[in-house]
Formats: sequence, structure tokens, C-alpha cells
Amino acid sequence: MTFRSCLALALFLAIVPASGRAADCVSSERDYDSKGRRSETLSIIADTCGSLRIIDRRKDDASLQVNIYATYAVFDPPTSTAERRYNEWVEQHAARMNFSDPIESPSSTEVVHTLAGYLYRSPNLLSALVAGWICCGAHGTAWMDALNVDPETGRDVALSELVEIEPTANFCWEQFAQLAGPMEDQGKIFSQRYPRDGFVDVMQRLGVWSVGEYGLGTYFGYLLGFVGAEFACIIKTEDLARFVRPGIPVPP
Repeated sequence: MTFRSCLALALFLAIVPASGRAADCVSSERDYDSKGRRSETLSIIADTCGSLRIIDRRKDDASLQVNIYATYAVFDPPTSTAERRYNEWVEQHAARMNFSDPIESPSSTEVVHTLAGYLYRSPNLLSALVAGWICCGAHGTAWMDALNVDPETGRDVALSELVEIEPTANFCWEQFAQLAGPMEDQGKIFSQRYPRDGFVDVMQRLGVWSVGEYGLGTYFGYLLGFVGAEFACIIKTEDLARFVRPGIPVPP
């Protein structure tokens, strides 16, 4: 999965507000930094999100081969258990990145570690996603993590509370079984390795999911162990009504 495709996928999976209206809270623009390295800029796009501030951290390194940055929103100040939990969660991810220590790497090898955060909020859900790219060596790899909680109490919200899991898993399985690539016969190999009747368990164990105005996105990573052959399932808002549980709004 390339840096560009990682960011494109991440943009599908967003987060937002607290005023009784569901909304995406930040937007992302792919760009370049002052040294010409690929980058990303976040902007707050809704005034109903709560008190948000964009954090932008960049490693100051003279080498153009080193590109380490993290950009995400935080609640400043947090006013609920959910907002405090979100802040702690996203800051923990950024804390794992090397912004201060020297980078020891051959000059011909790229060192890339990126993080971008996305946020959605509704009266029922605070849904956050962080996504990034780690490179290099033989291959780079995309990564994602998500936090889905009650927007006031901070209680974990399970995907099964929002959608009917079996038809949702079937929809994703059918998408994946039809993939032609980038791995040769990707869909065929997937369907042999992951039978339809067992995919509900795979979704519950391995699926990283988040919600945005676009709908529901679930990221499974490299199910076949082939870097570049990622599996991501998108159910658009206009199709989501047939999957949500009774009484759940669209988007949740």
C-alpha cells in the first residue's frame, strides 16, 4: 500500500460534534512540507465539535530521507470523560514516534513514520481514527487504529451495537471475494482462506472500524500477509440503512 493510497483510504474514515447533529469534525489536505516531503494538513470544519485544537508535530531533520510527522485534533479543554479518553488515546499514539532522538539510517534508505487523526461526533458516538505509514527497508506498511465510545461517558461502543453483524460481514466478504488485485487472484485466495460462514468472527476480532458522514469503514489490514494487498470495506451512508440495528440513526 503506497503512502498516497494510505492517505486516500484514511480520508474515507473520519470523526465529529456534540450539538445533536452528526458531523465530520476535521478535513484533510495532502500536501508537501517546506522541504518537499509528502505531508498532510488537518483543518477543523465544524463549529459544533466542541473545543478542538489541531496538533501538528514534525521531526526537524536535515535529511530529506527522514519524514516523521503527526497531525491530529485534541479537545482543549476536554469537558467530558469521552473527550479526556480520546485525548489520552491519540496522544499515546503520537508518544510512540521518534521526534527527538537521532535517526541512524543509511542515506539511501527512507525513514518514514506518519500519523493523521480523523474525528466524527454524533449524539450517540464519538468515533476517532488514526492512520499512517511506516517505511522503509524491504517494504512500507500502512497502519490504523480506532476508538469508538459514547460521547459523554466514554464507554466503549461495539460495532454490534450499531449494525447487524452477520449481514455487514457478508457484505464485506463479498467485496473482498471479488478483488482482482493488487495481489494476483486476491479475491479467490481470500475466499479460500476465509470462508464466508466464519467471517463474522474475523470481523469482530480483526476489523478496525470507524464512522463518518460518508458511512461506515472497516479496515482489516493485510489478511493474506501480502504487503500492498490490504482489505478495507466501505458501506456508504446511502446503503447503511439496511445494516443498522433498529432505532439506530444513519449515520450512527
